[in-house]
Amino acid sequence: MNRRSENIALGNFPEEIHKRKRIILGELKERTIWFVRLRWLVPPSIAAGAAAARLIGVEFPAGALLVVAAFILAYNAVFYARSRSLEGDQPDQTDYVQKFTYWQVALDYAAMFLLIHFTGGAASPLIFFFIFHIIFASILLRPRSAYGFAALAATGMGAIAAGEKLGWLPHHALVFHGRAINLIEQPFQTLVNMGFFATSVFVTAFSTTAIMSMLRKRIVDLAELSEKLTTLNNKLNSLYIMTQAIVSTQHLEEMLKIVTSELADVMNVQGLSVKLLGEDGKILRYAAAHGLPEGFIKEKIIEVGKSPLNRRIIEGEPFVTGHVTQREMFQFGEDLAAARMQSVLFVPLIVEERVIGILGAYSAHPEEFGRDEVDFFRLAAGLVAIAVENARAYESIESLMRGRSWFMMRVAHNLRAPLAAMISILEVVRSGYQGDLNDEQSEYLRRVDRRARTMLSMINELMTLASDRAETRQIVREPIDLSALTRRIRRTFQDEAAKKGIAFEVSLPDGTPDIMGDFDMVEQMLENLVSNSIKYTPAAGTVSVAFSSVVNGGGRVRIEVRDNGIGIPKEDVPRLFTEFFRSENAKSVEEVGTGLGLAIVKEIVEHHGGRILVESEEGLGTIFVVHLPAAHKEGTNENHCESK
Repeated sequence: MNRRSENIALGNFPEEIHKRKRIILGELKERTIWFVRLRWLVPPSIAAGAAAARLIGVEFPAGALLVVAAFILAYNAVFYARSRSLEGDQPDQTDYVQKFTYWQVALDYAAMFLLIHFTGGAASPLIFFFIFHIIFASILLRPRSAYGFAALAATGMGAIAAGEKLGWLPHHALVFHGRAINLIEQPFQTLVNMGFFATSVFVTAFSTTAIMSMLRKRIVDLAELSEKLTTLNNKLNSLYIMTQAIVSTQHLEEMLKIVTSELADVMNVQGLSVKLLGEDGKILRYAAAHGLPEGFIKEKIIEVGKSPLNRRIIEGEPFVTGHVTQREMFQFGEDLAAARMQSVLFVPLIVEERVIGILGAYSAHPEEFGRDEVDFFRLAAGLVAIAVENARAYESIESLMRGRSWFMMRVAHNLRAPLAAMISILEVVRSGYQGDLNDEQSEYLRRVDRRARTMLSMINELMTLASDRAETRQIVREPIDLSALTRRIRRTFQDEAAKKGIAFEVSLPDGTPDIMGDFDMVEQMLENLVSNSIKYTPAAGTVSVAFSSVVNGGGRVRIEVRDNGIGIPKEDVPRLFTEFFRSENAKSVEEVGTGLGLAIVKEIVEHHGGRILVESEEGLGTIFVVHLPAAHKEGTNENHCESK
C-alpha cells in the first residue's frame, strides 16, 4: 500500500483519539461539577438527621457531627470555587479534573470515617453510605480507582473497629432510650458485619464499574454520532448553498468564486482551487481559488505531460497526503512550501465519465484529510463539475446570442437605408412626378409599396429585438402615468378600430397605482398587443384594455388585453412568443406579418421583471394578461436609468 492509499484507509488516527478524549473529558467535567453541587445538600442533611434522631430518643455526640458538617461545608466551598475553572471549553484538563475528583472523594471518605466513628463505629447506621461513594467513584474515575476506594472503605472500617476494640480510639456507642448499641463486646458479630460490608462495597464497585464501562462506550458512541451528524448537516448545508449558486449563477467565474468559498469554509481548510483542462487536454489552468496567495495561481499553467501527479489525478485517481515533503511531485512545489501547506487533497472533476479538471484542498495542518473528507470532497467535485459544464454551456449560448443579435442588427441596418430609399422613390412615382400611371400600374406599385413597408416594419422590429437581446437598449425606469398612457393608446387605435367596425374600450379604475418602468417600452408592448387584437378581430367584434391592481400581488399592476377574434389554436400557444412564428389561422386572415411583435412583447415584460400569460380558444378570442411592478409612492420622484 502506498502512502496515499494508506492515508485514505487509516484516516486521521490521532484526531480520532483526541476526539474521544475530548468527549470523555466533557462528561467527566459535567459529572464532577454535579458532584460538587450535590454535596451542598449533605451538611443540612446531617443536621436534620441528628435532630430527627434526637427526637426519637437516640443519643450520640451531636456537636461532633455538626463540626463534621461544617468541615464538609468548608471544603465544598473551596471545591465550588475551583470548579468554576472547569466550565467552558478549556484546553486538555484531564489530569486536573481527575486530581480534583480524587481530592473530593478522599475528603468525603475522611468526613465519612469521622461520622461513622461518632455514630457507633462498626455499629453505625451510616456505614453503608460508603456504597454511594463507591458508585460516585465508579462514575467519575477509572475502574481501578473505584476498586481502590472500595478497599479503602473496607480497610478503614476494619481499622476503626480494631482501634476501638484495642482502645486506641475512643468508642462512641449509640444509646437508644438508655440502652447502648455496642458491638465492641461482640467480636464475632463485628467480624461478620465487616466481612459483609467489605463484600458489599467490592460487589458494588464491580457491578458499577462494569455498567459504567458500557455506559461510557455508549456515551462516546452517541457523542461521536452526534458530532458526525452535525458535521454531515454542515456539509449538506454547504452542498445546498453550492447547488443554489449553481442554479442562480450562470457565469463561470462568479459561480466558482461562491463554490470555492463555501467549500473551503465547510471543510475548514486554508485554501481551495479549481483547475480546468484545456481543450487539447495538455494543460491545466487555475480557473478559481480561495484562500491562496495571488502569486500561487496567477497565470500559472500546469503542463500535464510534465506533472505525473496531475496526470494520475486526471486519469481518475484522487490524491491525498498529510505531509507535503516530496516537492518534486508538484510542478510548483516551492509555492506550496512558501504558502506553508502541509496537507493537500486533489480529486478529478468528472462529468459523464469525462475529466474536465481538478478540485484541490489545501491545509496548513498535517494529516488533515481522512476517508470522510475524501468521500465528501469527491461528492462536492461532482457538483462543481456539473456547475462548470452548465456555466460553460450558458456562456456559449450567450456568445451565440450576442453573435446572432449582432448579425441581425448588422443586416437590418444595411437593409433599412436602401429600403427606405426605395419607398421614397415609389412615393415619387405613384404621385405622378414621372408621368401618369394607368390603373394596372398603380395597383402594382401599391402592392410593391405595401410589401416594402411591411419589410421595413420587420426590419425595425428586428433591430428592436436585437437591441433588447444585446442589452444595449437604454431603459429609463420611472413611474408611468397610466392616465397619459391610456389616452395615447385610445387615440392611436380608436380610428383604426372604428374603420373595422370594432368596439374599442380602455378602462382605468380610480386608485390604480402607476407602473414603474420605461414609458416608451410599455407603450410599445401595448401597441403590439392591441394591434394584433384589432387585426385578428372581425367586424362587430370587441377589443378591450383594462388596468387594475393585483390583490395580494406584492405591488403589481395587471393589464388585460381581451378580444373576441379568431383565437389561437391550442397547439400553437407554446410557440406564440417565438420569433417569426405565426399560426395558420392568422396567416389566412392577414397574409402579411412579421411574427416578431409578441417576441418583442415578451422581451419588454421580462426586462421589467414582469410576467405575461395567455388564454385563448380558437374561434372565441384571446386574453393576454401582463403583470408589471407598481411604482411606490415614496419613489415617485426618483428616476433610475440603466443600460440593457
